[in-house]
Amino acid sequence: MLVGASVVVIVLGTFRMAVTMLDSDSSTKTQPVAESTTQPLPPPVEEAAPAASATPVAPVAPAQPSLTSPTPIDRQSSSFSPPSERRRTAPDITGSISAAPRVAPAEPPRTPVKLVSIPAGEKLPVEIGGPQLRNAALKGDPNAAYEVGVRYAEGRGVPVNYDEAAKWYQRAAQAEVVPAIFRIGTLYEKGLAVKKDLEAARRYYSIAAERGNAKAMHNLAVLEADGGSRGPNYKVAAHWFRKAAERGIADSQFNLGILYARGIGVEQNLAESYKWFSLAAAQGDVDSGRKRDDVAKRLDPQSLAAAKLAIQTFVAEPQPADAVNAVAPPNGWDGAPAATAKTIGKRAAH
Repeated sequence: MLVGASVVVIVLGTFRMAVTMLDSDSSTKTQPVAESTTQPLPPPVEEAAPAASATPVAPVAPAQPSLTSPTPIDRQSSSFSPPSERRRTAPDITGSISAAPRVAPAEPPRTPVKLVSIPAGEKLPVEIGGPQLRNAALKGDPNAAYEVGVRYAEGRGVPVNYDEAAKWYQRAAQAEVVPAIFRIGTLYEKGLAVKKDLEAARRYYSIAAERGNAKAMHNLAVLEADGGSRGPNYKVAAHWFRKAAERGIADSQFNLGILYARGIGVEQNLAESYKWFSLAAAQGDVDSGRKRDDVAKRLDPQSLAAAKLAIQTFVAEPQPADAVNAVAPPNGWDGAPAATAKTIGKRAAH
């Protein structure tokens, strides 16, 4: 029964997808097959004159994949509870998960690399935030630029404006603010403020994934599994699902369990399948619990005992602090204490 269910999941491209726009609150805050953390960003979004509305320009979009559409952008802050469509997204980094795997401490944030250029005459509405945020953003602080992008994307204090969000994310990305790079990828994948372009989304996700962003790893795996016009590459998908699963993303753990159960992209291994289904189930994933039980019936006692031991000793790998958060002042951009995101076993960010 598991085999049949797995085939349906894989063939129909219903991999669980995490395309949320913010992996932590907008406060402070891989090992790829071939690491290249210095690879250049894709061509930047073109900005209009300061007085005009800035509408980013993107390449012509390729064929749309058959993946389930992502969670609406206005529900993608880590301050929200995980959405019900779990096949689309992973749980929130700030959520509390019972029986979650142990997690090693996160790395300290990096110092911003450089200031970014802001056109003369650029203005920000007072509703976007206090003087500290507005002044820092207009002076080229990339972390403040990211925060402004978040507020435009989520409609915090101002109406939702993806054009402005994309512009400010791009500025932050120029200074290698990893969460901004990830969010630009989601804009290209969803087709918000830019033309939908899965290849551009893949490039941005690759950069963020190589810098340690687990959500980018998961989304990159989903794109590889679906394949679009290129066709699926399950071997690469399995690689990135494993990277994200090792960092606690439950939906990647679920998908990895499916791949191991069927031997797609990896050598079939029911003990590994049981392990990943169990880890996802420990975070409240009901589907994973059912599949875990199905796999258990097919394991001999020795293999089942070994799998359970692997589960007990599992420790989720931490994401680098700067991979999921942009640096903010100690008391936050508006003077309130900045929320501290916790990297939990299930995923680390939504």
